Amino acid sequence: MQQALNRIKRARQAIWWDEPAEIQRLSGIKGAWNQGASTVIFAATKLATLITFLNHMRNVARQGGVDLETIKAVTRPYLQFHAGVYGNFYQFSETEQVLRWAETALGDVESLEDYATLIGELAVYLNRMDYWADTKIPWAKFGQVFEQELS
Repeated sequence: MQQALNRIKRARQAIWWDEPAEIQRLSGIKGAWNQGASTVIFAATKLATLITFLNHMRNVARQGGVDLETIKAVTRPYLQFHAGVYGNFYQFSETEQVLRWAETALGDVESLEDYATLIGELAVYLNRMDYWADTKIPWAKFGQVFEQELS
């Protein structure tokens, strides 16, 4: 588990101050009607969905009283699903790899504390990816257009 944890930490450090190439390419991935806005918004939404799940599961593990094998069995397919979505739909190959490291590391997790540590580090990495995705959304202009459409 420690090797995967170190890899995830290095991946997070690599994207902390510098926008990842995955995010730089994101708005160029065209969705319906040949535009990139929905791709960026959906990517941010998918990141937020997984982050919410991971934070909840980390808190459950910290509270204790849950079977370690059960929590791992619930987490593993969720990581697998999101790794595929990020890799295929959003071309987040590095993020997909980070999720695969965490998924593999779940097999080596021997305590709820280790689980919480691994999942917590993964959540921080994904939070930073979500931050970068959010910077691609022109919220002020979006709000103006939205208000114009309502009137």
